[in-house]
Amino acid sequence: MKNKGIVSVTALLLAVIMLVSFCSCRGERINDGMIGAPISARDAKGRNYEDIVTKFRLAGFENVYAEPMGDLIIGVLNKSGEVDEVTVGGKSDFRKDKRFSPDTYVIVKYHSFPNSTNSFEEEEESREPVIADTSDGMTALPVSSDEIRKLSVKEASSILSEAGFVNIKTEPLRDLIVEILHSDGDISEVSVGGDIEFKKGDRYQPDAAIVIRYHSY
Repeated sequence: MKNKGIVSVTALLLAVIMLVSFCSCRGERINDGMIGAPISARDAKGRNYEDIVTKFRLAGFENVYAEPMGDLIIGVLNKSGEVDEVTVGGKSDFRKDKRFSPDTYVIVKYHSFPNSTNSFEEEEESREPVIADTSDGMTALPVSSDEIRKLSVKEASSILSEAGFVNIKTEPLRDLIVEILHSDGDISEVSVGGDIEFKKGDRYQPDAAIVIRYHSY
């Protein structure tokens, strides 16, 4: 009987220790300033893009962009508005609850007819940029040089254009033979007004020369 009592007390102590450890770890995760992806990349594929954009915004992501692909002709294999891919911080293989910084860029790519628009897209266009103060005639960069290199050339061009920059050029490097280290469309370097290192929020003239150099065949 005495041994059984010792075992019971030991088991109880272990249970308490595990519970305290779990709560401590959970508290650290909640207070680390990061937020969890509301859905996995796999589960987002095939869903309506409006729903996915809304999910990420409600989860607390600040930079969520919808990108129509303009790839449909008759809409048989895929429906207009159907998600093809979601990238978070340039990653397309994330799981649900994977934690990211709230300002991580989320790109929702979806199938669409060329030049098609709808009320949701018009609402997207009417949204103010992340940094909208243009009182000095300058335009703020919505992304840093490190962040923009994680995007595709199309994603980067779209984000910079939406921010108000009007002189954006893309320059293919034609350096690929096989896609091992890089994929077609991966960014190698971006220069803004001749600067290749810049921070989010740095201000430039709207017509500052922006050159996006990217890997290609």
